[in-house]
Amino acid sequence: MVEMNVVGVAVEPNTNRPLVWLKDREQRIFLPISIGNFEATSIYMALYDEEPPRPPTCELLRSILDGMGVKVTRVLISALEEDVFFAEVSLDAEGKTIGVDSRPSDALALALRTGAPVFVEDRVIQEAGLPISSSVDIEVEGVEGGISDRLTALRAELKEAVAREQYEEAASLRDEIQRLEHQIR
Repeated sequence: MVEMNVVGVAVEPNTNRPLVWLKDREQRIFLPISIGNFEATSIYMALYDEEPPRPPTCELLRSILDGMGVKVTRVLISALEEDVFFAEVSLDAEGKTIGVDSRPSDALALALRTGAPVFVEDRVIQEAGLPISSSVDIEVEGVEGGISDRLTALRAELKEAVAREQYEEAASLRDEIQRLEHQIR
């Protein structure tokens, strides 16, 4: 098992589907996982500390778990079968460990909101992991000038679109943000 961090959400150019990107702590492996548009927006907002006007499902679940005194102890990307990833959320309820089957996107969104660590089974990394070369990185570094200003404006528009529950517009804005972030890499 390898501990990984959620480092970004980006659109896969060939399919135009969002991918959530995980990176191991040693900076050697990326793991892209295909997810849906709503989940991509939720993960993106959690990564950039953007508060939606109304809570997404993972925030509702976090609130319920908190209210019941249940702690999310970890998320595990446990399997990859026929190009479908599987995940498990581990919970601690009064000293009892409970494993809950989950889609990876929901589990990752919950992990980001609870601070729970994310792990990936070795066999999943062997099947789908991508070695990191020195020239590949999806984190945004060194944003300057006009692009930085444009990104700030687009993030504000994204927040407003989500507030109005205009999710298609939000997905389009998220894609534009990611395109600009890709330009500065």
